[in-house]
Amino acid sequence: MPVGWALAGMATVGDVSDRFRATVVSLRGPAPLGGTGEWLIVAEEPGIGLGASYAGTALTAPPPASTEVPSARVHALGHPTPLWPVPDVPADRSAYLGEAAGVWLWLISFPADAGYAVLEDLAVADLRDQQHLPVLETGELSQRLRPGH
Repeated sequence: MPVGWALAGMATVGDVSDRFRATVVSLRGPAPLGGTGEWLIVAEEPGIGLGASYAGTALTAPPPASTEVPSARVHALGHPTPLWPVPDVPADRSAYLGEAAGVWLWLISFPADAGYAVLEDLAVADLRDQQHLPVLETGELSQRLRPGH
C-alpha cells in the first residue's frame, strides 16, 4: 500500500453461509496531487454490478480484447493485470477495470486525480487466501460504503 494510506472499510455482497459474490475495500490517504484521496477496490463475479455502481457507469465488464494498450497495471496473484479506464464516469471520480482470476477488478478513486496512483507499482492481495492476509493500518471509516452510497 502506498505510504500514508490506511484501510477505511470493507463490504461484501453475498451470503456468508454460501460465499461472497463481490467485495469492496476502501483505502484512504494522501492523493498524488494533494488533499485526501480514497480508492475503492472491487472484486466481483461477472454480472454483479457492484463496481459499476460505485463507478457510476453502466459498463459491467472489461472492454473486449483489442489492440488498445491498457492505461495501468496492478499485480494480482503475482501477475501483471491490465486495467483500462472506464469511460463516462462522473467528474468526481476515475475508474479502471480489468480481469484477474475470473473476477472483474475495479479501482475507483475519489477525487478523480487520486487515480494517478495506479501509475505506481501496486499489488492487490486475494483475501480468499487466508495464508497471505496483509496487515493493514486502519483509519477513519469511509462513508462511501454505507447503503445507498
